[in-house]
Amino acid sequence: MTDMAQSHYQLGMNYFQGKGVEKSFSEALKWFRLAAQHRHAKAIFMLGRMYDKGTGTTENPAEAAKYYQQAAELGYSRAQNILGQNYIKGRGVAADYDQALHWFRKAADQNFSDAQYNLGLMYAKGHGVPKDFLEARRWWGMAAEQGNPKVQFTLGHMYLVGKGVKKNYSKARQWLRQSADQGLPTAQYHLGMMYLRGTGVLQSYTEARSWLQKAAQQNYLDAIYNLGKLLSAGNEEVRDPTSAVVLLKQAATRGHQRAQVMLGHHFIKGIGTAQDLQLAYHWWLEAANAGSADAQYNLGIMHLNGKGVKRDSLEGKKWLTKAADQGHTKAQYCLGVMYSTGKGVPQDMDEAFRWKEAAEFWETL
Repeated sequence: MTDMAQSHYQLGMNYFQGKGVEKSFSEALKWFRLAAQHRHAKAIFMLGRMYDKGTGTTENPAEAAKYYQQAAELGYSRAQNILGQNYIKGRGVAADYDQALHWFRKAADQNFSDAQYNLGLMYAKGHGVPKDFLEARRWWGMAAEQGNPKVQFTLGHMYLVGKGVKKNYSKARQWLRQSADQGLPTAQYHLGMMYLRGTGVLQSYTEARSWLQKAAQQNYLDAIYNLGKLLSAGNEEVRDPTSAVVLLKQAATRGHQRAQVMLGHHFIKGIGTAQDLQLAYHWWLEAANAGSADAQYNLGIMHLNGKGVKRDSLEGKKWLTKAADQGHTKAQYCLGVMYSTGKGVPQDMDEAFRWKEAAEFWETL
């Protein structure tokens, strides 16, 4: 590689990034091509990326793969890793696990942490090799030691749930903390849940709130919901029903069923917000239509009691039956009572017995 090739590559990067010059992808392509003529691996790789993403040129995965191949053969680890991913996905090349393994290993042997992660993933899933969690953990350990937050989370989660290794909450917390400190929201969420539940750590609602807040600020949906739940139902140290409603609305609007159910309870009871039976019904209907048995049960009760809606025993029975068919014991018991008393339905002792028996069966499991 000549000094001129390096200069051409750097000029290409300046145009690509708009560094010291006006950003111009066409100019970047021109200078990368000049550097590539002198076998400049990074310039060849950048040509691949631009064709891959359609940046300054027409998107062309096959053309991108050719450039990745050239850069990979010159030993550039980043190109080797992406080429491996392309062989996994069949993007621009025919899917081929053997080729993926070959290029991941080439990059991993150069200590490229993303490739070490991908290689470990292939062993964990048994893609092209016999499934081997010990080998997966070995490669992930190398990547994690280099500070790769995605791999640190993967290791932490393995130890947390005991997947491929014995459960070890101390190691789980160690790796999750390292990943969370680097800002990975999935790690922040799981660390927060460990503190919320007291899983392998001293239960601490304040620690749970801190980590869940970090993940929620990055729009991690389950963190938004669980933070709302914590502020709604936690101890006096963290309880904040008004803020809980704000968070639950965020999650509910994005289709989180449990958030929709809990938000309905806030509106029906007027906790952290003004009581609004219509909004309670709205959020329970959203969740019920998505299959939530709890929401279906709540709608059934609202219709039976005429609370916030017109009293309608047929509509109540409809929703209770949907919940009961999913094993919701309260709904099953209510149906049993309806059929035994003939309230809202024709009296039918056989049906009453069937639903009450179903409720008792689920409660004893």
